[in-house]
Amino acid sequence: MPENQPNWSVADAINSDSLFTVYGVPIKDPALGEFRGVSPSLKNLAYIKAYAIGEFCHRLTRPILMLVPGPGQDPKDDKCAKPPERKWEIVPSDRTVVLAPTIGNFSDLLEEAATRGIDGGIRLENPRIQDGKACVDVHIWASIEIFGAKVGFDERFPICVPLEGCRTVWDIGWASLEVCFRAPNQLCAKLCIGKWGLSKCWDYCVSLPIPAPAVSGSCGCTNK
Repeated sequence: MPENQPNWSVADAINSDSLFTVYGVPIKDPALGEFRGVSPSLKNLAYIKAYAIGEFCHRLTRPILMLVPGPGQDPKDDKCAKPPERKWEIVPSDRTVVLAPTIGNFSDLLEEAATRGIDGGIRLENPRIQDGKACVDVHIWASIEIFGAKVGFDERFPICVPLEGCRTVWDIGWASLEVCFRAPNQLCAKLCIGKWGLSKCWDYCVSLPIPAPAVSGSCGCTNK
């Protein structure tokens, strides 16, 4: 790098309004609808595999689908491109849409899409029989975030339930915790949350220690 030239990071370059270049393969006739908030010039979909800022070229480890302006240009002798890729000069401040392809079965991918924006979990610790009840220390946490709105909690507390059936032991309207005793010695909890059309549940089970039976009187044994 020439002396007295400022050192720019990738973030500095992307945040500037100077052009940079993306490289990829156009996707023909994707039958796309309109995306809200996207720059109006971005109407074509391409499978982007690299980008360049000045002399800096970076190949993506995981290609992405991106809306780009037009069908792209022939990169000719551009060393950052690999056949049959084309290139697009992009203004970094323009708003686009990026899709990262994920491979999986239909049920898993649909569930992931339906619960995006939800995080949470449940842990049961120190299971015990106490005063004839099943007891455990509970740790529950969750958050829902969508369109800038967010709610959440992180709670720890002990609970004790009878050695039969199910009980709702915690409820805040959009989230609740149900605990069930399952014979002979299992305690299970189910945390469910739901708000703004998003919902998800988590399950967790632990085994309770079974007290040793009490021994009274003589064993009836004699030494010979």
